[in-house]
Amino acid sequence: TSPKDKVIQNTITDLEIHGKIFDMMGLPQTPYAKINIHVGAHYNNKPMALDNFCRNFEKLSGSVRSRLTVENDDKGSMWSTKHLFDYIHSEIGIPIVFDYHHYKFCTGGQTEQEALELAMSTWPDGVTPVVHYSQSRAEEHNDPKIRPQAHSDSYWAAPNLYGHDLYVMCECKHKEQGVFALLELMKNKAVA
Repeated sequence: TSPKDKVIQNTITDLEIHGKIFDMMGLPQTPYAKINIHVGAHYNNKPMALDNFCRNFEKLSGSVRSRLTVENDDKGSMWSTKHLFDYIHSEIGIPIVFDYHHYKFCTGGQTEQEALELAMSTWPDGVTPVVHYSQSRAEEHNDPKIRPQAHSDSYWAAPNLYGHDLYVMCECKHKEQGVFALLELMKNKAVA
């Protein structure tokens, strides 16, 4: 979204490296092998930023365009799932990765289920949508000095998938330990 050509070119270069590596690994050129990014800053001019993003998307190779996904932000002044749908997906067809934790800070006036299902609707047929899941480190440690947007070490509650088949990408500091904790929480939730 940057108005600076150098910043745009650096971003394109970085994304193209990812696309080439994915190609060398033999990964499909679909969002199944996603390259996920945030749309970025709006420089106090959201129409300009959105126009820049969509225009610069066209400069990317097919290898990157076919894999690129965008994710909702964790600041109310930034990009909600609804913004991404209305102004990015509707324009260039890019899938949206729903982030449960970020949603809490930037709802776009939607319920969690509405935002999740809107993001899910952007994924192509045959590709299971991916969501990101973390919880607040400040809540986990009961410490108001920690930014509430900071990711937790592990998990104490499972996400509500609202009955949908989704891939849940764990975003916690304790990595595999967090995955095992989340699997146990989800198993117990399914039994309950």
